[in-house]
Amino acid sequence: MGGGGGSSSMFFEDDDDGNGGNPFGPSMFSSMGGGRMGGMGGMGGMGGMPGMPGGMHSSRRRTTSPFRSNTANASRSEPNEITRPLKVSLEELQNGGTKHLKVGRRLLSGETEDKVLEIHVEPGWKSGTKIRFPRAGNEVPGGEAQDLVFVVEEKPHARFQRDGSELITNVSIPLVDALTNSGGRRTVNGLDGKELSVPLPSGVIKPGSESRVSGEGMPVRKEGEVKKKGDLIVKWDVVFPDRLTSSQKEGVRKVLG
Repeated sequence: MGGGGGSSSMFFEDDDDGNGGNPFGPSMFSSMGGGRMGGMGGMGGMGGMPGMPGGMHSSRRRTTSPFRSNTANASRSEPNEITRPLKVSLEELQNGGTKHLKVGRRLLSGETEDKVLEIHVEPGWKSGTKIRFPRAGNEVPGGEAQDLVFVVEEKPHARFQRDGSELITNVSIPLVDALTNSGGRRTVNGLDGKELSVPLPSGVIKPGSESRVSGEGMPVRKEGEVKKKGDLIVKWDVVFPDRLTSSQKEGVRKVLG
């Protein structure tokens, strides 16, 4: 295929029902000289083809374009594909989901045509995964149309970080509990909201101590299927008091001195 992410007059609008907002910013036409919505790198799975993730809704409408392209110039400058980022939440990458994107493409007639693309996010996808919609982009001279390629970008999460197939979260524990720890377990909410019973480290819990819960991380995909799930790593943040009274300081000295 030709270069990805070249200039285009396509506009994009997230038509999803509350799954994370518009990944492209406000719906708009970019300038023909473009670049403000440039392409993304990375490799990954392909979708948008028969039997692959992604689809195209049949609902369409046409509106008059605010400009007409010069066919001679377009034949020299238009790439064979248009590449755009697809921002996906960590929850969607763990559990899967469906996103609907309203796309407006330029026709050779000078009009625009609206389509709604459906993307099935598969559990375990990573940043860099590509979803391709053949001939869903702008029409170009010669009776062809550009491919439209979306590249997955993982949204930052407030409580979890992804490291390959592992999920990492930080959980606070009071200093007195860390010092007097004799084992046991604590309840921690997983990425999907499920309550997990997490074993505490043995002995005194030091800042940065970790506990591991098997099978509560990210899905691991092989040959197009989820084979297993990684681990959840809980890092314990020991919370120190802001201040101690004189008597408390003296008591600490007696116990630890």
